[in-house]
Amino acid sequence: MKEIRLIETLKTFSKSEWKQFEKFAASPFFNNGRNYIPFIKQLQKFYPEFDNDKLTYEYIHKKLYPGKKFNKQMMWNLASELEKLSKEFMLQLGLKENKLERFRILFGELLKRKLDKQNLKEIETAEKLLDAKKTGPDHFYSGWVIEESKTEYWITIKGRQDIALINIVKGVEYFIQKMFADIAVQVWDLHVFGRMYNSSPGSKTAYGFFTKLDLEKIVIHAEENNFSFAPVLRFYYNKIMSAVDEDNEMYFFEMKKFFEANSDLFDIMEQKNILITLANYCANKMRLGNEFYFKELFEINKMRLEKRTDTFLNGRINKALYHQVLRNALAVNEIKWGEDFIKEYTPKLNPEFRKPMEALALGYLNFVKKDYRKTLYHINRVEFIDIRDKLHTRILSAKSYYELRETELLLHYIDSSKHFISGNEAIEEETREAYLKFFKYLERLVHCSESNESNTLEKLKENIGEDKALRLRHGSWFGEKIEELETAVKKEK
Repeated sequence: MKEIRLIETLKTFSKSEWKQFEKFAASPFFNNGRNYIPFIKQLQKFYPEFDNDKLTYEYIHKKLYPGKKFNKQMMWNLASELEKLSKEFMLQLGLKENKLERFRILFGELLKRKLDKQNLKEIETAEKLLDAKKTGPDHFYSGWVIEESKTEYWITIKGRQDIALINIVKGVEYFIQKMFADIAVQVWDLHVFGRMYNSSPGSKTAYGFFTKLDLEKIVIHAEENNFSFAPVLRFYYNKIMSAVDEDNEMYFFEMKKFFEANSDLFDIMEQKNILITLANYCANKMRLGNEFYFKELFEINKMRLEKRTDTFLNGRINKALYHQVLRNALAVNEIKWGEDFIKEYTPKLNPEFRKPMEALALGYLNFVKKDYRKTLYHINRVEFIDIRDKLHTRILSAKSYYELRETELLLHYIDSSKHFISGNEAIEEETREAYLKFFKYLERLVHCSESNESNTLEKLKENIGEDKALRLRHGSWFGEKIEELETAVKKEK
């Protein structure tokens, strides 16, 4: 019984929601005359984990119907009906929070009953809510719904098509803005996930559809006619085109410039989405070998932390974001900033992640400071959370062994790392290839450092420079090490 859908739902209820659910289930309007309260009271004894072995149909049946023969079908039916009631309860909670949906449904009901005065009052209330909303898809959708409702009111109830015209025009304006915002989201989803999973025929078809839309004509028309929403359309157009035509960096920089100057124009959710888009653009440019975007990403990460839009969930910073922000800061030599970041944001991680992530962070920090013994000390304290942690520590350990000239230990470590990566099915193919390339080139680098042959070193440099699978930060490190060896070879000559 612990695994049924009803229990999964009840686990999500807060204490206050439990009390509300009891009142809800007691209402004859929703329970169809059936008394679910005894059943709820019994289930509540197992709240919140619901992992007690006593939680069985047989045990609950005995409590509800003492002395009666166990009827499993009856208990299944009871659980099924209560599950339906719990979904209806969640729907009511949602409607209570979503004032626009309440307005839309209530407006329709009032319209059917020709309660025009009440409808007008609801429209006024909805407009006040709209005025409080900032720019974003939710604002555009709300505006469109309200203008559509006002159009319906003036045409259906009042018969005033002349007054309705202005609402139709405003509704179209909101619709256009929402269309641009929605296309931007869909294009970027296709762009990012298509790149991650090497696209599919379906995604290419959808992406091709967006590339054929001549959206700039709409933007230019809005600008030429001095529409108040023209700058926002231009912003979303740049966001769309930064995915569609990623090579043209103008779109990215115009989007970023507008957001930096007008970030408070957007609601929190839209600020979050925009910052993620900006970060994703930089990350892909870095993957393609453009080191300039390390600094751009650093500035964007600072905005994310300052605005706290997508940084925190229940007061916590996301583990992956913590890792990315720190590594990026150290990549642009912001060592003091990185130290301050570790001190301030490690306590904001999920408690179970704090010690391992702090150990990994201090490993990165000491590596940049060239204290390789301390690097190894800290990363040996990392308790692995997921496969990526293992990969990060292996790379960092290998680099540290190289810097410390622990050649025999390093060659053994390279061999074990290649076996680990090759045989681990949890590692995605693109990542597997990139990390295997790193250890392959590292092995060649070690042999070059032992032989001091300039021709093999030059060949290694050429291979690494041409390799698109190797990660940019790894390629940069190899470049530094090869340059050091080349300098040493010249001195010997």
